[in-house]
Amino acid sequence: MYEAAKVIYEKVIPHVVDFLQTHGEQARFQFTGHSLGGSIAVLVSLMLLIRNVVRCSMVEPVVTFGSPFVLCGGRKLLDELKLDDAQIYNVIMHRDIVPRGFSCNIPGFHISVLKLFKRSLHSHTCLNENKFMYSPLGNLLILQPNAKSSPGHPLLPPGTAFYALDTTGYKDTSNAAINGFLNSPHPLQTLFDPKAYGDDGTVSLNHDSSSYLKAINGVLRLHITATIVPKLREKKSLL
Repeated sequence: MYEAAKVIYEKVIPHVVDFLQTHGEQARFQFTGHSLGGSIAVLVSLMLLIRNVVRCSMVEPVVTFGSPFVLCGGRKLLDELKLDDAQIYNVIMHRDIVPRGFSCNIPGFHISVLKLFKRSLHSHTCLNENKFMYSPLGNLLILQPNAKSSPGHPLLPPGTAFYALDTTGYKDTSNAAINGFLNSPHPLQTLFDPKAYGDDGTVSLNHDSSSYLKAINGVLRLHITATIVPKLREKKSLL
């Protein structure tokens, strides 16, 4: 993923420099993407900051949709850049396997198999200490569509909704909540299910960008119905 981000970075940097020259202190940048594109968006934005191409105040929060996490111990990196979790927003469909596949708890047998194929994993800190490859970075936002589109998540109330994890409590509690969500249902249950793949499979159903758009539109419709429509009716009755 980092190799891909370096290629994108080289293509983006001339436009960033040109925009900075045109707008100076008023220049603002924001990166977003779906799936692997969101992972690259996170890396490119961090590369611009680490290499001092732009200042932190010029980079708006990155927003990803169904993107796998790609950093081990990324929190330390944000601390060095003096950034908080609000710099990255990860929108994840409730049953999307892609953002959870590398951040779920990996059984010891599977770790042994992975290390047979990739020698560099022998020194992988997150894998050896925490039994997962990459840790979540930034704010986690969970998107749940209606039951007709996809069955609800076992840890969430039924129905269309957009959830944000409350991180105001103890850090250990927040980490446990994130870990519980990423492992329920466990991605490996889906990985070995032959019916999960293909255009009509659950992987595509919960990961496709059109599914994210449909779910977000569903949440917006509920919001409009619950908040905006009553206000319009009130104004109409006053008139």
